Amino acid sequence: MQKKNTRNLGIAMLCAGVALIAFPFVQSAMQGSINNGSVNNFCNDGIHACKTMSQNVVPSGGYGGGTATTFRTMSQNTIQASSSFGSLFGWMGGSGSISNGNLNKVNASNLAIDSVSVFDGGGYPAGGAPVYQAYTPPYASPVPNVAPSDMNTSPYYKETGRDAFPDFEENGVKSASADPVSTFSIDVDTASYSFVRRMLTQGQMPQKDSIRLEELINYFPYSYPLPEKAEEPFRPTIAVYDCPWKEGDKLLHIGIKGYDLAARPKSNLVFLIDTSGSMNSPDKLPLLINSFKLMLDSLNPDDTVGIVTYAGTAGVALEPVRASEKARIVSVLNGLYASGSTAGSEGIRTAYELAAKHFADEGNNRVILATDGDFNVGISNADDLKDFIEKKRDKGIFLSVLGFGQGNYQDKTMQALAQAGNGNAAYIDNLNEARKALVEEAASTLFTIAKDVKIQVEFNPAKVQEYRLIGYETRHLNREDFSNDKVDAGEIGAGHAVTAIYEITPAGAKPVLEPLRYGAKEKAQVQGPQLEKSTFTNEYAFLKIRYKRPDSDKSQLMTQPVTAADEKKFQDLPDDIRFAAAVAGFGQLLRHSKYTDKLTWNDVAKMAENARGRDEYGYRMEFVNLVNLAKSAAR
Repeated sequence: MQKKNTRNLGIAMLCAGVALIAFPFVQSAMQGSINNGSVNNFCNDGIHACKTMSQNVVPSGGYGGGTATTFRTMSQNTIQASSSFGSLFGWMGGSGSISNGNLNKVNASNLAIDSVSVFDGGGYPAGGAPVYQAYTPPYASPVPNVAPSDMNTSPYYKETGRDAFPDFEENGVKSASADPVSTFSIDVDTASYSFVRRMLTQGQMPQKDSIRLEELINYFPYSYPLPEKAEEPFRPTIAVYDCPWKEGDKLLHIGIKGYDLAARPKSNLVFLIDTSGSMNSPDKLPLLINSFKLMLDSLNPDDTVGIVTYAGTAGVALEPVRASEKARIVSVLNGLYASGSTAGSEGIRTAYELAAKHFADEGNNRVILATDGDFNVGISNADDLKDFIEKKRDKGIFLSVLGFGQGNYQDKTMQALAQAGNGNAAYIDNLNEARKALVEEAASTLFTIAKDVKIQVEFNPAKVQEYRLIGYETRHLNREDFSNDKVDAGEIGAGHAVTAIYEITPAGAKPVLEPLRYGAKEKAQVQGPQLEKSTFTNEYAFLKIRYKRPDSDKSQLMTQPVTAADEKKFQDLPDDIRFAAAVAGFGQLLRHSKYTDKLTWNDVAKMAENARGRDEYGYRMEFVNLVNLAKSAAR
């Protein structure tokens, strides 16, 4: 993007007050216009026709007013105190305002596109919006970020009703006598929580299948104890306590947290960026670009970054360079625009070729796919595409997926690809989420410490009548898959926490399932003298965790019994465990679960509020607010 220095143009700058310069504005192709602008510092010269403003700082005193000025989109900008947008801009008729550095929801009737309404619930809290100063590359000819002429005048791509999520039914109750073993793959994805947050912030209840309880629970960081032995990637944290939503039942909480890396290995990253026409929306490509800019700050200087785009045909926008060459990377990102069809598979081929060409031995080799998830052209068979990604995974190149946008968000495709690529999937709905996923949790996002992590729980019929796994419906494994090293499962990153919760009905409590007519065998299993005399009668269950080291194809086994010693009163539990229970209740209410009995939104909010603990980044307070939004939307 090029900006003419206002001094060279001979136009006096206004330094304070309300700026209203009745200066005719030029066409967007002219020098000085801003198309898909990003990280700009505006001067008060009144000559720029702004197609898109993203992450900008508008100075105090205002931005000049001209009758032809057009602000097509504003996304994540900081408008400083006393800044004035003149009346000729048509901003004052909106239902919100932009002032004091905060971003508030505006429905400006005079804008060509009401794109401001994509903001997350009115924007950042006071003082919370990050301020980005202008960044000027040190070389003379940066890559222009001017879209073709047809993109300057066409409206933003908007499509509704095409969001797609995996279909699944809520886990049901199982008999511990008839079916005592539960097996599943871990899931460290968090996309569901971000999507649910976006929908609730917009005053809508999320689609039922978009609500995956394990992703809601695992969205939050938990301070589980780390492993005591260096050769173990994690250790289990177990608790048994009274169920908050059903009298007589208990919850079995299983938590694991990966160790932190003392030193990060070298990363060889290829950004695979969807620049197809469907990405032409302020909550897609502009947000995507700024998200990757944030990520650059979390990389080591010796890490490498390459950029591949796909839209109709795939292309290498940037051969891998050191992360220390930030100016060059930012320039290429600023030059991206959305246009064309979606040749997703061809882009993936090109990205993997680039990653293989610059493969880092004993390093982190990863393709990061950023898209709204729609793959229309190229490898048309979904199974063939998954097979391709799995083969690359076996060669040491993993795939992570970042989802953007709404109305055309293909979560189902992205989940499948991330699972095939031994990576994780996240949904980026605002820059705060980008910072969480790509900066604060960069280590867990990028660095795998254990792969193919499977959990198997065998319940003791002498202590447990029935059980139900909360969430993980799309991660179910057969019992025999647990010991089969050829069966793929989820990965856990450095410092990442994973939580699983079972609802159990103890022996003697009122069951959900009707008793069997021919239940003598079950009764004997529960009351037989062989069990009564056994040392296992004090055990609720037996936990087994199987995992592989990142560089190994042979799994290792970790076991731990769940005993009466793990029982605790709810009020005596750590904040982390009580908060996870609140999130589990929240997700079940969203899905209209038949198992939550008399649980209310107020119960969930109170439970979460009392378990906020040390909420460094405000995630738990945000959750409490979401519960209240859900309560209002559900009326």
